[in-house]
Formats: sequence, C-alpha cells, structure tokens
Amino acid sequence: MHTSIKNLSIVLAIASMPLAANVTDLSGNEAKFSFEGAVEPACKTSSGTNTVTGLTLDASQKTQDIGTLDVWCNTGENATTEYSSANGGFLVADNAQGSKLAYTLNIGDTSGIDLQSGTYKHVKATVAGSGIAGETKATSLKITPQSNGV
Repeated sequence: MHTSIKNLSIVLAIASMPLAANVTDLSGNEAKFSFEGAVEPACKTSSGTNTVTGLTLDASQKTQDIGTLDVWCNTGENATTEYSSANGGFLVADNAQGSKLAYTLNIGDTSGIDLQSGTYKHVKATVAGSGIAGETKATSLKITPQSNGV
C-alpha cells in the first residue's frame, strides 16, 4: 500500500494542475480518493518538415510544399491557427533591388490564401492530435508563386 500512494503523489506532482484531493475511505487495506479540478484547454504546435530550398519561381505558378504545421490539443477538437507574412504576402529577394514576388498560401485543403491583406485565421480547421502521449497531426503548408516569368 505504501508504494502505490508514493506513485500517486509523483503522478500528481507531474500533472502540475490545480487539483483538490480528499481521502474518502481508509477502511480495509485500500485508500480511496476523490479528485476535483479543471484542465484548461491548450494546444501545442511545432514546425514539422520544413527544409525547403530551391523553389520554382517561374511563370509555371507551380504549387509547392514548404512544410507542415504539427498540432496537438487536449480538447479533442481541431485547432484555430493564424497566419501572417513577415513581408506582407511577398517573397523578397536578398538583392540590392529587394525584388518581390507575390504568393498565395495553401493550408491543408484550403487554398489560395492571400496574405497581402493581413492575417488569415484558420478557424477550427487545422487538424490536431489529441492522444494522451501528445502525438501531433500534420497539416501541409504550400505556396503558389504569383509570377509572370519576368
């Protein structure tokens, strides 16, 4: 009995959430506990496969993978994610002219998102893992350069 109570204490310490525990019965050779508490909704994200080099930036306007966004939430629901562009919806060359090339973004099955007009909110549409071990689900991210070949 002593060992199982020690293990229970360790689990509670790791959980690090506000809980109230009361011993409700000490009869026999068991101890019964009642727990109350709340787990706040939370999500975690990480950049998945994002090692893109050599994008095709010609008149073909070919849609190209740029990586994934990996998401896990404790709610069991899809996540709301928000996207913006550091360069106002343009790819900017590292040259003296600061050449710009507009692009659109695809998030999973949602395509043609123009970030020139500001932030895009993908409401409850980004797939999210929800397992107790924290396994994420990946959403593909793609861009389509809006080039005319010049």
